[in-house]
Amino acid sequence: MTWRTAFTNLAAISVTGVTTRYDLSALPNTLPAAELPALVPGFAASAGGADSEGLSTLVYDGSVWRSTLAVEHILCYQPSWSDAGLATVLPNIITVVDNYLAAIKANGKLSGALDEDLQITRIEPGVFDYGGVRYYGARFTHRWVRIVT
Repeated sequence: MTWRTAFTNLAAISVTGVTTRYDLSALPNTLPAAELPALVPGFAASAGGADSEGLSTLVYDGSVWRSTLAVEHILCYQPSWSDAGLATVLPNIITVVDNYLAAIKANGKLSGALDEDLQITRIEPGVFDYGGVRYYGARFTHRWVRIVT
């Protein structure tokens, strides 16, 4: 399997309360309102340190490569300029977060694309930019591991 397959398999996971899940090859420049709430993949910015390797080789002993990828999956729930404030949409966002965790737990290796169950290292509700628009939502930061022999 490949990293690319992992992204395709991530987009295939159905999450209750989410209308659209984008694969890397289908990312729009802007998010159509009819496709919200949406999950958008991306790459986590490295904060440095031992737990944030990004795409890197951790061990090479002549036999296998163990590599990790830090991935973000951002829930864009609704535009932040809408009449509803964060306090109004936050209960709905948290419900989607719970649904997301259940869906990921059921397919932690992304249909075999990863060698270890993915780790969700951070969940951050808030306001996020996509295509020049700010959205209420949540950011899920993942840590993916593959063994390349």
